[in-house]
Amino acid sequence: MKYRESHKDKQLRKRFSNDHAHLLLRQIVLTEGTLRGLDALNITFQYPITAIAGKNGAGKSTILALACCAYHNKKSGFKLPKRKNTYYTFSDFFIQHTEEVPPEGIEIEYYFAHNKWKKSPTLPDGVGVGMQRRRKNKGGKWNDYSGRVRKNVVFLGIERIVPHSERSQSRSYSRVFSDGAPKGWEDKVKDAVGFVLGRTYSNFRRLEYSKYSLPIVQVGSAVYSGFNMGAGENALFEIFSTIYACGAGSLLVLDEIELGLHAEAQRRFIGRLKDVCYETHTQVICTTHSREIFDCLPYDARFFVEKVNGKSKITDGISSDFAFSKLAAIPSAEVELLVEDDVAKAILLTALPAAIRSRIAINVIGSATALARQLAAIHVRGEARPTLAIFDGDQRNKQDENSEHAKSMCEKPKGDFSEWFTSHIDYLPGDAWPEAWLVQRATECIPALAAAVSCDVDTLEDVLEYGLQAGKHKEFYEIAKQLGIERDMCLQSVAMIVTGVFKQEFEPLISHLTKALDDAG
Repeated sequence: MKYRESHKDKQLRKRFSNDHAHLLLRQIVLTEGTLRGLDALNITFQYPITAIAGKNGAGKSTILALACCAYHNKKSGFKLPKRKNTYYTFSDFFIQHTEEVPPEGIEIEYYFAHNKWKKSPTLPDGVGVGMQRRRKNKGGKWNDYSGRVRKNVVFLGIERIVPHSERSQSRSYSRVFSDGAPKGWEDKVKDAVGFVLGRTYSNFRRLEYSKYSLPIVQVGSAVYSGFNMGAGENALFEIFSTIYACGAGSLLVLDEIELGLHAEAQRRFIGRLKDVCYETHTQVICTTHSREIFDCLPYDARFFVEKVNGKSKITDGISSDFAFSKLAAIPSAEVELLVEDDVAKAILLTALPAAIRSRIAINVIGSATALARQLAAIHVRGEARPTLAIFDGDQRNKQDENSEHAKSMCEKPKGDFSEWFTSHIDYLPGDAWPEAWLVQRATECIPALAAAVSCDVDTLEDVLEYGLQAGKHKEFYEIAKQLGIERDMCLQSVAMIVTGVFKQEFEPLISHLTKALDDAG
């Protein structure tokens, strides 16, 4: 399903893009060298929460390490109990055995939003985005650690879900933990965790001993500590406590953000995390293997890392369906169709004959730009598997633009790329986006549609008009609301009737698919 940005998303994006006071990380570029198999990286952050998915070994954890090493910190800055320093260095993450060759010949560019950069031709008033470069020459050390931008950075790895009952230090101090001084944010933490887990905590405190802490809560008349919490509950208290303890404008880096949480809790977690990020100006960068996490974030907050012909490739704006079908390595059909969203998929599933449907796989990608990027990846890989990108009808007059974008993503296009691109694409009927095409066509077959949705003809005419006025991509939410049915059911009903009545408009596409299947066979 196409992601619908909420008012909260728009607020977060606006705040993030205009915030130059909290030293936000805007971009990381690996310009030279290879780090733990990652040989190319150019990732831009446009939203305060960023999720990175990919198969094991693709480079996700390396990107998290690079993010942590973007900053330095004061000695008085925040640090986790086990850490010696208030900042991270590359040696915290890139550790070698004596038989391993350390990374050398590395150059990384970091871009930060900042309001105190020294004056330059591009930043005459010192406000904007500035760049710092980290290098490691052959046989040398990383340069200029102390000159890095100052900021609280915290990395929370998978050890956060280890129960306190299995942590040696917690077990050792189980009898001596006692109340620490109140921090002032305990109620915010208990409310956040309670929201995520659907639980009402009447109290939350942090017990302390030496440099270690232990959460303790009360639910009704029951009082229990981290020794008797589930892994997800412990992790949530640690995550939200860390955010508030760090203070405003911190960077939180999380490995496998969904660990310990069931699907509903993951969705509620991201919802509350957005609130907390807005409140505290926190930036979060995480990895994930969860479709639910991707589904809760805007397209430009999602990245997929993979190896293409042995080279690292990172794709933004990717749909959950496509990303996680890649992770699942689902066996592909004879021909794979790539479409922009679930509306395009619904139209094709109802318009194509069963003889074709049974031999194809349809994957939702997310946008026209994402389709172009995927075609570029297919061209680079030189895949023999037949693939067609089916663009929305309103992309017809942008074919040259989409072709050039795809070509720019290929380092060395083979042969006549424009011809190759044209042979691997087609379009949905019409010259509008698919929702608009469906609703406009639906106004021409109202009697049949009225019977399908159990609505009288006059009322349905008004409902379809409401849908057309709802705005781009909002049509079926409005129509479904007026009809009192679910949006997906509404979309399916309209697509079924319209594609049946106007099946002649699909004949060129069906002919193209038939030829592709014949060639595949």
